[in-house]
Amino acid sequence: MAERFASVSEDELCRLIEEKDSKNTKRATKASVKVFNEYLQEKNLDEPHHDDKVTLANVLKRFYAEARKKDDGSPYSKSSMTSLRFGLNRHFKTKGTDIIQDPEFAEANKVFLAKCVDLKPQGLAKVEHKPAILENDLRKLYECGVFNLGDPRTLQNKVFFEIMLYFCRRGRQNLRELKIKDFSFTKDDKGARYVTKSGDELTKNRREDDEGFEGGMMFEKPGPQCPVASLELYIKHLNPKNEFLFQRPKKGSKIGVDGVCFDNMVVGERTLGEKMKCISKEAELSKIYTNHSIRATAVTILDKCGYEARHIMAVSGHKSESSIRSYCKTDTSTKKQMSESMAAATSTVALPESNVPLSPLLSLSQEEFLMRDVSVSTSTTQVSKTYNFSNCNVIFNN
Repeated sequence: MAERFASVSEDELCRLIEEKDSKNTKRATKASVKVFNEYLQEKNLDEPHHDDKVTLANVLKRFYAEARKKDDGSPYSKSSMTSLRFGLNRHFKTKGTDIIQDPEFAEANKVFLAKCVDLKPQGLAKVEHKPAILENDLRKLYECGVFNLGDPRTLQNKVFFEIMLYFCRRGRQNLRELKIKDFSFTKDDKGARYVTKSGDELTKNRREDDEGFEGGMMFEKPGPQCPVASLELYIKHLNPKNEFLFQRPKKGSKIGVDGVCFDNMVVGERTLGEKMKCISKEAELSKIYTNHSIRATAVTILDKCGYEARHIMAVSGHKSESSIRSYCKTDTSTKKQMSESMAAATSTVALPESNVPLSPLLSLSQEEFLMRDVSVSTSTTQVSKTYNFSNCNVIFNN
């Protein structure tokens, strides 16, 4: 009889723990520890033992106030300081110390918060989010040829963009690992075709203690730019020997003419990570957008259309409404409309007309001269003095 329970080695247990965090999280933790160690080295300090919380708190208190960039010695931004503290907290939590929640670090955290406040007047507290794609640029993408259906490279551009948009994906996360089988074609009760992403994947914020999320759906639409038809056409011309979705386009091949238009090779992680930048340059958009700008565009579009935050979160995978608010900002066109509304309201207010010329204003020096030269008499005798300024006679009677 086969054994019911598996036998796991210590190495396998360590691997499970090691793979719990995403690559970006590990990278950020490592960078935070490196900065902290460089600070200790420059200050000739030994790293406090994690059990000695009082000493560690005193060191962190000064570190938060004195941390500077390596290249030019300028202060870190608020977001960088926050990232440093979270990275250090992840590092010390593996040793049983929580530098954010443990009471021994209350004073150090007060210094951290005070430092964040101090950064605000310096313009270092503002978080720069990736911009959503402007409406004119969005239209230009579909008109300029970078989404041409007849070329495997530009067809891949279109499929890439629409998968990022409709499924509200992160900038470069897991793109290279996407497979053809991850996407399913189906129909709703009215016969409309749509695409869903089947299966779950580990993302930056969705790992342990998470039930996953529904994700978006990409429905068909009439016309040649239908995203469902484009994806179907793209998959039809992929290399059958390769299971991954983003394969390298085959040079000289034509969609609809050649059967296989892609090589048996996966597109590189960096190439996929920089794809929207390359598309922006090729389309000559008003600015260079990043992959994350597509995600910002999806959230912005849904917010402008009036969808509730909980529905947007079901598509984007955000875990809190506050995360969505960072995308849902008032854009320039809306602010322009607001300004025009106020201008229209004020233009209806008619100022009273007068044929009487306005009297010239006296300068401060002229006022001082007048007041100094006029003597106020305490007797009943009336004194009169006359002055001339700007062709006007000024008479003082006392």
